[in-house]
Amino acid sequence: MQVNMHSQIGARFKLIAHKGDGVATKETEWFNNIVLDTGLARMSVGTWISRCCVGTGNTTPAVTQTALASFLASTTSINSTSTELQTTTTPYYRGVTLTWRFSEGVAAGNISEVGMGWGNTTLWNRALVLDANGNPTTITVLSDEYLDVVAEIREYPTLSTTGSFTLVDKLGATLSTHTYTGSTYMIAPSATFAQITSGGLIIYSGVKNDSVTASPTTSVGTVTGGSDSYPTSTSIQTVYTCALATANGTHQSFRVQMSGLLGSFYYKFQISPTITKTSTQIMAYTAAMTWGRYTG
Repeated sequence: MQVNMHSQIGARFKLIAHKGDGVATKETEWFNNIVLDTGLARMSVGTWISRCCVGTGNTTPAVTQTALASFLASTTSINSTSTELQTTTTPYYRGVTLTWRFSEGVAAGNISEVGMGWGNTTLWNRALVLDANGNPTTITVLSDEYLDVVAEIREYPTLSTTGSFTLVDKLGATLSTHTYTGSTYMIAPSATFAQITSGGLIIYSGVKNDSVTASPTTSVGTVTGGSDSYPTSTSIQTVYTCALATANGTHQSFRVQMSGLLGSFYYKFQISPTITKTSTQIMAYTAAMTWGRYTG
């Protein structure tokens, strides 16, 4: 059996110049980014955000770019971090806000572009500095000023999904057919920007619960250590194997844990009709996840 999941991710920026006392001498409005193709692909490989870069270029951002147009400076120093779990109004999201600090004079100049990534020439995203009307602008940082880049990274999980699968035996013969409904299970994020990998699978005899902050009910077993593969640069497929002594009983719902995208994140599913596993059977679940840039 296989179920499918999808998340979108994006970010926005604000730049603040100050004399080291936190009192802004100049400050931009919030403006959005574009997540680059290489940034999305990096999420299946390793750390995708470890620094912030600023520059003086004005080339229009495009998904095929990999770096700033005219690099000026970078920092790996994070002055503050905060998190947000927004489940009140749609679109729901999990967010992490980082305040990157450039020391006095390091980013002196007319800053017109910004991005985050894992190297000075390997960016996850890029944006031009924009004014309140959405037009390109600059923020001038003097030689005696610090620059704070406030970056908010958000994950927007798919709120609901449906599908079907066929349960087969070890020879490939059909045993039964099933439908499933899926939804996200949202917990507080963390400032983790690592390779997306699988966590555990928990199987339940109860319903999945429709609330995005509620887990399914009545666990019958847990599978840890799924087998991960990456069919494409923006997808992961995990096979969880329930051994003879694992998760015996009625399988009505299950929860899939993934890691690396703002910490741990989850999807949950309910299947119909239910499946009953016994101690004479080995059973495999396959969970496939894709990710892409936020387009809302």
